[in-house]
Amino acid sequence: MTGERLTLHAEQVSLKSILERIAEQGVKVRMDPEVNARITASFQDRDIQGALDSILRGLNHVLVWETIPGPLGDLPRLAEIHVFRPGRKDGMETLERSPNLTIARNPRDGSLYVDNEILIRLREGSTLQDLQGILNRIHGWLEDSYPLLGLYKVRLPPGSDVPGLSETLKEHPRVAETEPNFVYPLPVPEAGDDSTQRAVPDVVAHTVERDVSIAVLDSGLAANSSLRSLVKASLDALDPERPISDSLGHGTQMAYIASGVVRPLGVRAPPEAQRPIIAVRAFDDKGFTSSFLIMEAMDFAMKNGARVMSLSWGSETRSRFLDEAFTRASKKGLIFVASAGNEPTGRPVYPAAYESVIGVGATSPDGTMWEKSNSGDFVSLYAPGFAFLPVGYKGDPGTYGGTSISAAFVANLAANILSQTPKATMEDVVRALAGR
Repeated sequence: MTGERLTLHAEQVSLKSILERIAEQGVKVRMDPEVNARITASFQDRDIQGALDSILRGLNHVLVWETIPGPLGDLPRLAEIHVFRPGRKDGMETLERSPNLTIARNPRDGSLYVDNEILIRLREGSTLQDLQGILNRIHGWLEDSYPLLGLYKVRLPPGSDVPGLSETLKEHPRVAETEPNFVYPLPVPEAGDDSTQRAVPDVVAHTVERDVSIAVLDSGLAANSSLRSLVKASLDALDPERPISDSLGHGTQMAYIASGVVRPLGVRAPPEAQRPIIAVRAFDDKGFTSSFLIMEAMDFAMKNGARVMSLSWGSETRSRFLDEAFTRASKKGLIFVASAGNEPTGRPVYPAAYESVIGVGATSPDGTMWEKSNSGDFVSLYAPGFAFLPVGYKGDPGTYGGTSISAAFVANLAANILSQTPKATMEDVVRALAGR
């Protein structure tokens, strides 16, 4: 697939194999496994609908199109392909795609990005024809949009030089801004020596209604976390049709801290410190997320009433688009809290280093600066960074440490402040907590 065009050269190739390749481009494919057609065809650069109708001729099939909204108007996109036996639509199964992001590294600066994807914003006054012209020029396939920032997510042909294309497109007269869909990793928490020697703590979540909600944008939430009474809303941003889960444990750990159900070592608080959470799985099973996924997760959290966002992750890659998204949300009263990083480089880590975000470093249980905590002008606060958790990170329950815990804890404290002073700003929160 190149843009909305298809090239195929096949000699007795199974239809399933062909459709699996198309599914890799973001099209959902549902197919009856009893359909065993083999395809022989050869054509170059054909319109996607005509091409699919030709290879599916004689088979019951439906092409489902959807509308992608955007600042320039609505655009059609092929969303699903259904192939089934006559009268047997119920026999279709979804062809599985990789649940993880395909990641590439920019050799020039080391930044990570989603392979063959680019984010584009056009200049004011541009038209749908301008967008289509750009897509045709770069052989791009419109995958999604983020209307709040006027962004389009575009898939490129395999092997594309995304960073190079991003720089080239900036010279286009109709392009206002463009950048790769940057990727951010989850940090690996520090495991304490007693991770297998202590009993799992008895944690009790209390039902909290109509209170300040904290969105935890992380690896998800385990079904058996005992936090369900505090979950106001949840979303699997990678697959919205699935219930939220957590194969890594990091998101569940942060949910325990952000909600106030588990406190860092040396910190005590009454049950009324517990706050409702909005749990979002924004990271894949390998622990990576993207700028676009975070923006979609933010949008969901805000629509469900989040006042605080806990972001226990980051990298040294700065995204102009993500910075703008945080700034816009901050102006609407949202408080962002992010971890400063578990390597003492002194270099800024994002999102903690964005001006609209409270960057948090970690202290050890004895109150001193944790030796592995990052620091610098972008760090607003230092907070306890060790806790004994009932869920492990890819392992057993136990003591874990890092700025992830510090950030989630500060998110809980920020929610406590907003509960008492609903109009408190980010600066108010920092001042209040800096004095403790």
